[in-house]
Amino acid sequence: MAYEWELPERFEPWPGRTRLERTFVLLDVGVSFANPCWVRKTKADGSVVEADPCGQDSWYMDLITVEMQGNRYTFRDLYIDVMVPTDGRHYRMLDLDEYADGTLSLAVASDGLRRWQRFLDQYLHMDRFPPTTWSDFPPVSICHLSEMDEVFGTPVRWGRLTMRAVPSKDGPTRVCNRPLRARDDRHFDTITRACGG
Repeated sequence: MAYEWELPERFEPWPGRTRLERTFVLLDVGVSFANPCWVRKTKADGSVVEADPCGQDSWYMDLITVEMQGNRYTFRDLYIDVMVPTDGRHYRMLDLDEYADGTLSLAVASDGLRRWQRFLDQYLHMDRFPPTTWSDFPPVSICHLSEMDEVFGTPVRWGRLTMRAVPSKDGPTRVCNRPLRARDDRHFDTITRACGG
């Protein structure tokens, strides 16, 4: 699954890019990921956050839950993230402390760790010892979507949802935009994509 959303103006895109970010979801392991389009952002308090100057082609992954009810998907951020540089540097795990300190049930936490390990094994390091390249990252399954130049549809602008199906050689791929709203708790706010049609 893939969707696009437009970041607000407080995000400054990398040179040659826009604030439109394409995000992919691996439904089988519950991981979403994107190549962040911004080089810096201004926070509400006026402070500025700079992206890694070498990170223009890096990927950022989130462990999420995936709930499907008919053609409606609900994704929830589960703290654990990983940054995967494409310039030969090692990947960096983030927010394991937040995962440990969170208020997840034992069942959700256990399921999340098992899925995260499957993601790491399948996509980043399949063998016992780390190879010099990623096992399957970015996943071959999303290459046709990541290489598309055209926009999927009208991008979400922090509140509206659009969707269309994109044909794939493996069958139809649902392409959804996520409705985002201002939220204080990024980890427990449900993000819903209604994928009809």
